[in-house]
This record gives sequence, C-alpha cells and structure tokens, in this order.
Amino acid sequence: MLFFAHLGLALAAANFIKRSNLTFVAIGSLLPDIIDKPLGEIVFGTPAMGRTFAHTLLFLMILAAIAAYTRDIRLISLSGGVLSHLVLDFMWNSPVILLWPLLGSFPAAEHLDPLSYIETLLLGLRNPVVFIPECLGFVYILYFIYQRRSLIPIWENEAMVNLRGKWRMMMNFLRSA
Repeated sequence: MLFFAHLGLALAAANFIKRSNLTFVAIGSLLPDIIDKPLGEIVFGTPAMGRTFAHTLLFLMILAAIAAYTRDIRLISLSGGVLSHLVLDFMWNSPVILLWPLLGSFPAAEHLDPLSYIETLLLGLRNPVVFIPECLGFVYILYFIYQRRSLIPIWENEAMVNLRGKWRMMMNFLRSA
C-alpha cells in the first residue's frame, strides 16, 4: 500500500475506537515506512529494502509493550496505527520480515535508485489490490478534512468564505437553468 491507504484507512478504523488519539494513529500508520524507507537507503543502499525493522512483529510488540506499561493513549494509538500498517502491507505474506529475527535475516531486494523505486511503486497502482484501498483512503481523507473543516483556520478565511459564496451562486445558477 501507499500513503493514502495507510493514512485514510487507519483513520477510518480508529473512528470505531472512542478513545483513540487520531494524531498518533495517523503517525503510527506511516511510521514503519518513515523508519524503514530511509533506513533501507542508508543501511542497505536501496530504497527497495524499505521493509525491515519497523515492519516486524518485534517492533510492534515492543511498541505495544511500552504502550501497555505506560497506559498512555497516545502510545496505544501509535501501536494501533503501526498494526494497521502491517495489516495493509499484508506482512503475513512475508514471514521472514514479519517474524524477524526468528526466520533469518531480511531478504535481499533489487537494487534500485530512488526514482526507479518510486516508478515501481506507482506501477503497483495497476493492481486493484493496491489501487482500490488507495482510492478509499484518499476519499476518506477528504471526508475527514471536510468533517473537521471548522478546525482549519484557512476555512474561515475571508477569501475562502467569498470563494464558497461564489461557488454556491454558480451552483444555484446552474440548477435554475
């Protein structure tokens, strides 16, 4: 999965959990990639090694243990976000990574430069298993922002108010025509 699926679908799932901290769910939903993508480039010399330490059950268990010990809703939410990331990445299909270090070292990945890696990720959008969750996540993020529009300072900006007024006028005109 890519950005929108991880972020949007984690936030959508967190809406069913009353006490979750959505900021930390959002951070957790992206945390494995935030850690592993640069680490893959720095340590292994390729961004294609972007599923390493933070994509493991060990990482999640350590994070969840700290969250359980401290009983901090932010850390619990962060752990939930990381769990959603691992689920959306179908990490059970990569048991060597998920169960690291029990099954050995991380499997080697093809050496790609960053642009080739991005191209490979975008080509993955041809696959409906990637494309559909990305679309759903994107739509939910738009809904999420719209739902919280009163919390966004620019929304009440004079220019935005004028723009919305002009939009309504145009839509009313079109409806009456």
